[in-house]
Amino acid sequence: MTAIHDDLPPQTSTVERAVTVLLMIGLAVLVPLASFFGLFFGMASDGCIGNARCSSEQITVGIAVSAASPWIVYLVALGFVIVQWVRRRRTWWVPVAALVLGAALWALGGFIAVSGVG
Repeated sequence: MTAIHDDLPPQTSTVERAVTVLLMIGLAVLVPLASFFGLFFGMASDGCIGNARCSSEQITVGIAVSAASPWIVYLVALGFVIVQWVRRRRTWWVPVAALVLGAALWALGGFIAVSGVG
């Protein structure tokens, strides 16, 4: 006779889950800071004086990407962690990947905003 849960992978360790929670808390602290500092890319428009050709739409898109991407990446990572816990899989790497992806998107938003200045 087999048990009901024989087909599930083994439970992840308590230490692994604690590490995931601590990393997600660390991300929760960084997300509002990154979003706030993403708004500072609006200062790129300070170079739009005189005859400089600037794209205000491009600067706006860059600001939006830099300000919104940390929140979006965090919420997706949080959802993914929950799904992986239900499936009894390792999750420590999810906040690390979210940090790398969030930083890359934040920098991409900054690049978009700055490249809008002629």
